[in-house]
Amino acid sequence: MIIRILKTLFMLVLGVMSLPLVVPVSRAFYGQLKNISVLSSGNQIYFVWGIIAYVILHLFFFKPSYVYNLGHEIVHVLTTWLSLGKAKNMKVSEQGGSVQTTKSNAFVSISPYFVPFYTLLVCGAYFAVSRFRDISGYAPYFIFFIGFTFAMHIIMTVEALKGGQPDLIKTGYLFSLAWIYVINVVIAGFIIGLIFSGFSFADMCVQFSDEAKALYISLSQQLFIV
Repeated sequence: MIIRILKTLFMLVLGVMSLPLVVPVSRAFYGQLKNISVLSSGNQIYFVWGIIAYVILHLFFFKPSYVYNLGHEIVHVLTTWLSLGKAKNMKVSEQGGSVQTTKSNAFVSISPYFVPFYTLLVCGAYFAVSRFRDISGYAPYFIFFIGFTFAMHIIMTVEALKGGQPDLIKTGYLFSLAWIYVINVVIAGFIIGLIFSGFSFADMCVQFSDEAKALYISLSQQLFIV
């Protein structure tokens, strides 16, 4: 009981310490978004159309809950393997999913909320096939599905988090939500940086790092220096 209480308090402290990161990562991401002046040049517009297509599907036709939950549990399995654990008895339905794992840590618990599984599949398929044949003519379709799948990841993840998730209880809601937000923004910046020439992922990371460092220094001075 004492160990559980101490662990809960420790995760709460980590959550409070992680929360300030939301501000600099948001500022850095928005700062680069402002540099995108033209959305219709080249194949960039297909990314936007992919996002719009998923939003229309989600709002007016159906929510691909089973597909999202399948990807969610697969990521649990993959991150368990990466943590040198084992996974078995994976179950998936429209209502949710589950998998038994021999490893339980923050990475395994919250990774499905920031790993866009289907977006990675699309990117992986494009780069794998492009090694053997010229598929540059199909780039617009891949860009469309990158936008489509990433929109699905973000929207379905937000809906899942609104419903409350047992995965986050293990790592603490404050800690989990802070890092889920930060990593999703960083991944979004990386994807957009690959597609839109005006968006510099490197500059975003530099600004995020500099502002986060300055913010923590300022907070520590206010808290510990009289």
